Amino acid sequence: RDEDRERRGITAEEMQALQPTFHSISNRKEADGVIHRSELKEALGFHDSMFTDRIFRLFDRDENGVNDFREFIRATAIFSGNGSLEEKLKFSFQIWDVDEDGYISREELYRSVGASLFENDVKVSEDQLFELLDSTFAAVDVDGDGRIGMSDYAPMVESNPSLLNFMPVKRAMGGVVSPAAPPPPASASGSTSIVSAK
Repeated sequence: RDEDRERRGITAEEMQALQPTFHSISNRKEADGVIHRSELKEALGFHDSMFTDRIFRLFDRDENGVNDFREFIRATAIFSGNGSLEEKLKFSFQIWDVDEDGYISREELYRSVGASLFENDVKVSEDQLFELLDSTFAAVDVDGDGRIGMSDYAPMVESNPSLLNFMPVKRAMGGVVSPAAPPPPASASGSTSIVSAK
């Protein structure tokens, strides 16, 4: 079945073990058996709502405004040990593609990286942040169209799988995902990019 394939990274035992985690999140505000946006934000401990909004939207497959256990399991399966690179690529790309137009623009990358650094208490100057973005686009935007498509993004991550550690990854037991910050430039005059950071 499609549902079985979508949760193939999660065993029956793991699903059972995830139930307490799901219920602990879904009961934070209302004991109604589903996860609301505010409950996910509180569970993840985010300061910025951007990642909560993106993750919640990607979890919410039926777009009914809440996450049920089936949706929670589907998302968790992607970042389980058995989740495929293709699934992780797609999910992490969608996190950055805020307007869902199929591309990561410079503005979206600026917003996402800035929020990620903030969440992880990494302080960089505006100059350092722009330098990081410039060097990343120079390395990844092969066709020079000023945006990163999946055809740009996939080779970057496939050749540097550790980059997924800087994208949405499992935060804790239960498979709740969280953005981790790309390393900042070594100095304001350096040329570090997300691609070269390992």
